[in-house]
Amino acid sequence: MKPESLDSDEFASVDASRPFTVFSGNKFDYIFSVSGVMEFDNTLQFFESCHEHLRDDGHFVVTNDNVVAIRDRISYFCLGKMRQYHLFVTVGQGSWKIIPIHNMLRILQEAGFRIQEVRYVSLLFKDWLMLPLALLVYPIQFLYMNLSRTRIPWKEQRAIYPFRSLLCRHYILVCQKVSASF
Repeated sequence: MKPESLDSDEFASVDASRPFTVFSGNKFDYIFSVSGVMEFDNTLQFFESCHEHLRDDGHFVVTNDNVVAIRDRISYFCLGKMRQYHLFVTVGQGSWKIIPIHNMLRILQEAGFRIQEVRYVSLLFKDWLMLPLALLVYPIQFLYMNLSRTRIPWKEQRAIYPFRSLLCRHYILVCQKVSASF
């Protein structure tokens, strides 16, 4: 439900990929972005705007399509595209900026958020059909994660790429605004 102080024209003209002032300086405890970040040309700018609209220690919840699932990997290998996205995009047609989860986390941290939880969701029956292939791929991915040289702690690596990430269609990120005093 939209706030009473906003008229419908003001709401319709918002481009969330640019800094927005739709809420006239109001601060919120929670902001949700549900499967929309792939539509924005400047994801960092969107996250920074959300950061500005949150109270200190407020929460930002982001959901997005999981493009590292086995079905997407097969689709990309065979067709050159993720399963839900078009191969060719024309002017005026909606396009998606494919943002893998590791990039999403980096952009959120750059915007001033601390990641509190990563959860993979939306597991349908047809996704379970990919289980045998996921069982073959995950040991290789697990070994690769062990051998990778990164500053990301092991616990966080496992949260980003658990076995479930190979099957689920979406993920949810729960983030907390980091105060400027840190």
